[in-house]
Amino acid sequence: MKKFISILVVAVLLLTFFSACDKKGDNYNVYFKNKLENKLSSEERFVGSGLNAKEIAKLLIAEMEKGPQSDKNERLVPKGTKLLSIAIKNEVATINFSKNYSKVDGVEALLLRFAVVNTLCGIDGIKGVVIQVEGKGEVSSVTGKEIGVLTLSDIALDVNETELGKKETIVLYFPSKDGDSLIKERRTVEVENTLSAEKTVINELMKGSKDENSKSAIPEGTKLLGIETKDNVCFVNLSSDFISRGGTSSLETTLTLFSVVNSLCEIDNVKSVQILINGETGLEFGNYVLDIPYEANSDITKG
Repeated sequence: MKKFISILVVAVLLLTFFSACDKKGDNYNVYFKNKLENKLSSEERFVGSGLNAKEIAKLLIAEMEKGPQSDKNERLVPKGTKLLSIAIKNEVATINFSKNYSKVDGVEALLLRFAVVNTLCGIDGIKGVVIQVEGKGEVSSVTGKEIGVLTLSDIALDVNETELGKKETIVLYFPSKDGDSLIKERRTVEVENTLSAEKTVINELMKGSKDENSKSAIPEGTKLLGIETKDNVCFVNLSSDFISRGGTSSLETTLTLFSVVNSLCEIDNVKSVQILINGETGLEFGNYVLDIPYEANSDITKG
């Protein structure tokens, strides 16, 4: 009897070993929302071998719809959302969702968009993603235009849990106290809890200057309504307080405008800045019309 049990145990171990050897495939990251913070958190999913990029994309989207396995995370895809179609051409995946996809807005919508892009761009053969809802391209809440192709380089989002608490140095510009120029200020900030470098810059500008020789530029009461970067243009949507309280003289408005522009242009992937007011472009701000992206102005800076 003991001999039989020993043989049975050996047989089970051998079967387990060979089954593990036959388990061919790859692990892929699927992204969800961390319950405690406005950031993405990844979970691994195993996908068997022999599938093409389109088939893998379908499986990973299904996992996003199903929801996380960890209690620390929560789903981003709204319940009832259906994947209507997937097409991949020239390494760009066009993902068409049902209308329930649009049930989220604000930060949740950004996180969902970034979760889809991060998940799918982890698949060989997919380098860009176009998100559609009922066959129409997803529209940015900041620019009011179709977002188009998104790649990993288009989104700045901290998704690496090992980097929580990491410090980075950013460059900000504030008007000098005598009001004749912008003064450069380097500031070390925590990346934890920040959605993007762009948002971090605006938040720090709103806190005001720490240099006794300079003063705050963004008028008190101004709210950041949205921010995102596309094709090296950073679109910043601010409340109307920005222009209604942003100074009266041409120099004051110049310093206020380029405090924002110059600071954001210090970010590697930002070459110019388009400012919107309550989602609108073309509004007048002193001697400027906010209808075009502005590049950094080095002529009015010092320090």
